[in-house]
Amino acid sequence: MLSQDRYERYPADALKRFCEECFVRAGLLPDHAKIIAEHLITANLRGVDSHGVIRIPYYLEGLERGYVKPRSEIKVLSETALSAILDGGDLLGIIVATKATDLAIRKARSSKVSLVGARRLGHVGMLAYYTRRIAKEGFIGFACANCPSRVAPWGGAERIFGTNPISIGIPVNGGNPIVIDMATSAIAAFKINVALRQGKSIPPNSALTRDGKPTRDPREALEGVLLPFGGHKGYAIGLLVEVLSSAFIGGLVSWKTIDHASTQGGFLVAAVDPEIFRTREEYSSDIREIIRKVKGCRVAEGFSEILLPGEPEDRTYEARLREGIPLDPETVKALRDVARRLGIEFPRRMG
Repeated sequence: MLSQDRYERYPADALKRFCEECFVRAGLLPDHAKIIAEHLITANLRGVDSHGVIRIPYYLEGLERGYVKPRSEIKVLSETALSAILDGGDLLGIIVATKATDLAIRKARSSKVSLVGARRLGHVGMLAYYTRRIAKEGFIGFACANCPSRVAPWGGAERIFGTNPISIGIPVNGGNPIVIDMATSAIAAFKINVALRQGKSIPPNSALTRDGKPTRDPREALEGVLLPFGGHKGYAIGLLVEVLSSAFIGGLVSWKTIDHASTQGGFLVAAVDPEIFRTREEYSSDIREIIRKVKGCRVAEGFSEILLPGEPEDRTYEARLREGIPLDPETVKALRDVARRLGIEFPRRMG
């Protein structure tokens, strides 16, 4: 296992500038490069390192191979007062998903409810980025996306679904949103890459070898098949995400999506104003009561407190803003290689 003392820490603002310059050099519009950089650094700050700057070489590779495009037009294919379908023009998905989220927020302000789908787009990154953004505007946010197939259905031993993540953001007046963000596989695919780099095993009951045998070896898992979380329950939710991201909005199904870290099937985002049913004050009062009840629950043996979904990430965000973003040696090497290739200065580490 890789010792934590071998990690190097970098200031978030310096890494963000580096990330932005990488994508400008790759041919993106400056505004689009800023969107990508903001997203990836936010993921690292929140401790979701599998969706942070580790993605830079893979996104650049996707651009070089033509899986995604550096510049293209995002088109609105159809639209109503509360819905829209976007054609992302094969742009990097974070750009398209951000536009879809902004559109969903605008529509929810006037219609109380909105639903926006996007197809023909690359990898959308960390779904919590979008649902938290929606929740910060006072709406309940929902997002899901299907991915290149890696996950077997319950009882199967063949890649059918993607890791098919789902996220929900719940607004809390005067506090950080409650943010649920999870893959419907037992482990997110890119977290296996991170485990491999760190010399760690993956959790039990999360993957099968190519021959259909259980494994905790990240290399065997990458070559084999992932399993749904929670058995048949995770399988059912993964199937739901597959339907919402493909058949419902016209996105690619997982097994027809190019298998690369820069690609995605479809993306669906929704925003709902709690005032559709109640006053804002009534909603906020009940949310505060729920939070008090949950946080005040007697803790089980081995636990020191009850945390709300998204709370660990909020704490990590504050700590990493102060202390820097930790990067493992292999990620640093990959990013330095990118810097040399593009002629960009790599940031200096902290300390």
